[in-house]
Amino acid sequence: MSNHIITPVFKPFTLQERDDGYWIETFHLTKDDKAPGLIVSGLNSGSVQFLDNPINTTKPRCNTKSRKSYPYTWKAYVIGVFDTPVAIVGADVTGNGLTDLIVCHDFGPTMLDCHMNGGWISWLENPGRGALSGDPWTRKVIGRWPAMHRMKAGYFTQRSILEIIAAPVLRGKHDKATPVPILRFQVPEKVKEAKEWHRDIVDDTHFTVIHEITSKKLHGPNGLDSLLVASREGVSWLYFENGRWAHESIGPGELRTPGQSSTSETPGIGDNWGSGNVDIGRVGADPFAYIATVDPFHGPLVTVYTKVHHGHERTSWKRHVLDIYGTPNQRQKHGDGPGHFVVCGDFDNDGDDEFLVSQMGPLDRDDEGEAMPAVPGPNPNKGIMYYKAIDLPNGIFAKWKIDPNSSARYYEEPKPTVTLLTNMISHSAAKRNDLNIVTSFWDGEGIVYFADPSQVKGSTSVALIDVANFAITVEVHPPGRKIPVSRGEGVKVLYGSITDSLGKRCSVGGEPFPAITSTTIKDTAFKTDEVKGAIVLRLKPISREDPHMHSSGWSNASKVPVHTTFDLEKSGLTMPPLKLTKVEDLWWGGGFRGKEFYNLTGFHFRFLESKTHIAHMQFWAAGTGVSAGAHNHSNDYFNEIHVSLSLGTETGGMSQIKPEYEDLGQEEAEKLPADGYIHRPLLPLEEHGGMWKLDKEGKPLRGRNNVVSYPWHKWQAGDGKNVDVWLALEFNPDLPL
Repeated sequence: MSNHIITPVFKPFTLQERDDGYWIETFHLTKDDKAPGLIVSGLNSGSVQFLDNPINTTKPRCNTKSRKSYPYTWKAYVIGVFDTPVAIVGADVTGNGLTDLIVCHDFGPTMLDCHMNGGWISWLENPGRGALSGDPWTRKVIGRWPAMHRMKAGYFTQRSILEIIAAPVLRGKHDKATPVPILRFQVPEKVKEAKEWHRDIVDDTHFTVIHEITSKKLHGPNGLDSLLVASREGVSWLYFENGRWAHESIGPGELRTPGQSSTSETPGIGDNWGSGNVDIGRVGADPFAYIATVDPFHGPLVTVYTKVHHGHERTSWKRHVLDIYGTPNQRQKHGDGPGHFVVCGDFDNDGDDEFLVSQMGPLDRDDEGEAMPAVPGPNPNKGIMYYKAIDLPNGIFAKWKIDPNSSARYYEEPKPTVTLLTNMISHSAAKRNDLNIVTSFWDGEGIVYFADPSQVKGSTSVALIDVANFAITVEVHPPGRKIPVSRGEGVKVLYGSITDSLGKRCSVGGEPFPAITSTTIKDTAFKTDEVKGAIVLRLKPISREDPHMHSSGWSNASKVPVHTTFDLEKSGLTMPPLKLTKVEDLWWGGGFRGKEFYNLTGFHFRFLESKTHIAHMQFWAAGTGVSAGAHNHSNDYFNEIHVSLSLGTETGGMSQIKPEYEDLGQEEAEKLPADGYIHRPLLPLEEHGGMWKLDKEGKPLRGRNNVVSYPWHKWQAGDGKNVDVWLALEFNPDLPL
């Protein structure tokens, strides 16, 4: 196995433009097909179509590398039209070697307002490729239950007769509290003549709000199929053994929080907890090596469960939160997304499974709780994310975005398409990292995981980046240690605290703005917190001849020296060079067109054991007179601190709106003259105090969706001829730092 991981590359081809979209499933029309076609459907149109893969009917005639559209047409056949079709699964119902289709339909307008007389399951008989036409396939009834939502076909209780496992999302209309019946249907002996199929109940005791079921053979290749269930109870393994159904809890998923109600229905679909989507990843010979989830129902969290072995017979599972996506509204877990689907597969052909997560995109609500139209275009909460295990026992993964468009088995785009992403990846592998600091690649950024500094025995540091003639490293230190520091170096605390002769320093606990303090250390050493230890950034001045540097900095951002020193070789990864990018070229930066305003992002910092987010770091540069725009982070979730690296405009720094103007709108706040703001220049290695509002106890004041409340503020560059350069740290507001 290679120790080098290849960056995943997928080339998109548009196969079909649609009016609506929901389900997509690979489908072999016959057992002899060289490659699968696709089954696609729309909730509103009700149309279920088979897209025939031209590989099965056409001889190759050209290379696809330079094309934007696929070189052959995937011919579409409408094979059925239903009222609100939901899940679709393929299986050879008749036993003739042709793959038939099972469809659940008549769902209703929403899950809370489902059709109580609906939830039908029907099967469509495959006529064979020679009989494909524009006519619907013959439809026959299997059975029904209201709110039918997910199905799997397989051999779950025996190995001879095909079975369908079907799971409603709810027990019935407006019923989120009563356990949901998971049903088993068995193919009857004379299936073409049967009015309905025999049905029994697999489980109607343990699960509420089931969003996904996944089937796998987890007792060896000759074993029975079994299920993972993602529900409000978390992730559960459901299997048939010794003549009865059994279930085991893998983990509870996202825990229920105080105040959440089991019957709430607004906003969105009301409160959610547990798990929403699940799949199983194979690593080497272990088909059940890890479990990937999106939590909870239509939720913002991406997690994995890894095994913890307790002797020969007993294994438990540890949950690692890899990502929390979404706007502050989506993080309230009301089913507004952005996550909707997860799937595991060996995409790089190295013998180990990676997994993909589909993201629908951002969604916010107004003061009345009504959904607001999303801004079109790219967004961090939209697209397909690719995760690869780097150090599975520690839950360390690398991440890339392989497609920027809204995706899932559910479209939130005005013009949905069916897109084929062709895999261009070469084979790869990685090796484990056993340090107090573990590093990985995170969708164009670096990510650093730290052992709890209170538990480490020695100090460890990792180089990150050189920016504006400062070499920036991150360090973890055990409790009560004296750490040497050189004259002129800055030290910024990320977690814990440090002390020198001037007193104690924390990450965000100093005097509020307009207070300004230096990150430099007066003494030759600092001491770490006696209990917590410390995680710190060290900013070391670089002595070098720079022909582009004037006495007060650089004349434009393109001349600011940036060198990525973050080394991912031990993780088998490659870190691309980071660079300052003009803000107008970013997905959100159209309002800054023509301005000398740049961004470089950045690095994530998290704890290794819990995967708890500590902070995110990014860099900015602004030219003469540039305003970074009045903002109040109403759609962000952090405590923000800035540290200056170069004050090229001479008086650049942070500006906070004066109290008498706090009620102005954003546009009016931006138009205010300078005397409408409290302004404090930041000299190199100086940081400002917190700009967030404080409650009576001196804690950050929380606003709507629990975001930290800020007055309008901005970086305002001065009149000097060079550029300002500074770093921004966005701290987790829920973490006791």
